[in-house]
Amino acid sequence: MNIFAYEHITGGGMLGVPIPASLALEGRMMRDALVRDLIRVPGVQVVTLYDHRVAPPIAATQSEIVRDAPRWRAAMRALIESSDAVWPIAPETGGELEQLSRSILDAGRRLIGTDPETVRIAASKRETHRLLVQHGIASVPTFRPDEPHPSLGGPWVAKPDDGCGCEHTRLFTQADHAQRWIASRPDAARFVLQPYVGGEPLSLCALARGGIGWLLCVNRQRVQVRDGVFSYTGTQVNALPDSDGMFAALVTRIARALPGLAGYFGIDVILSEDSPRVVDINPRLTTSWVGLRAALGFNPAKLVLDLLGDDGTFEMPMRSSTSIDVELPD
Repeated sequence: MNIFAYEHITGGGMLGVPIPASLALEGRMMRDALVRDLIRVPGVQVVTLYDHRVAPPIAATQSEIVRDAPRWRAAMRALIESSDAVWPIAPETGGELEQLSRSILDAGRRLIGTDPETVRIAASKRETHRLLVQHGIASVPTFRPDEPHPSLGGPWVAKPDDGCGCEHTRLFTQADHAQRWIASRPDAARFVLQPYVGGEPLSLCALARGGIGWLLCVNRQRVQVRDGVFSYTGTQVNALPDSDGMFAALVTRIARALPGLAGYFGIDVILSEDSPRVVDINPRLTTSWVGLRAALGFNPAKLVLDLLGDDGTFEMPMRSSTSIDVELPD
């Protein structure tokens, strides 16, 4: 099988604009980890694209460099059409992942990932919250700035509705302070409000297919707030056991609520008073993937390919209890 492993930030998707160093590093880490895992699967050949401003993948079967947007568009079409399957890693922001997933399916190629309509829902924090509430799943309430919201005391958070990670995420002592800050921005229409929920920030690595979900591991996220600005500095992969099955049950319920989830996905949660509340659903690879193979003791890329090509005999392997740190610069 020829697989086109495409990471948007490092693969030419930002040609013509500067790439923030933090995004380039995180994208490169995910790209290289995925490529290393895929080439360990017997019978798999991997092709990639890379922006001339970033380091090439060190392990791909074939890597093609792109230096301008026209060449990138032509190379994307050619590699999608010449591959058996495409595994995209792209931000949901601006519909990037949704559009890319649609282009793969429109080309008649196998998409290793979530279907475009489900990506569209998961890309919006507000739409995700509404869907989860309909299915009785605890989620952080999310409102447009002009939308009526409860007059809750305490701090509020402003963030892009379709943002990734801690992008432009700010903490304010009151909702009206957050509203004024949003109103001052030229991209104010992108933003939503959420009441601040205290607790431990965790993430879940998970698999899904056809409304069935499997928990891979529970991770501790390192999130800091300085001068009201949130930042993400890494993850401790496989940090916590799921002794009572609480997190596995959450994965199962989310997979039922979003049956279009397929392959690997991530869930960001806040663990407050021993109960998880969903913050985000990430229908793509997350940074935790970088430490996943070492933490679990098996190849997660092979597991995803086995799952999506399953003949009804898929089984989760035994997992290691090893914990792996994935660090990003502060």
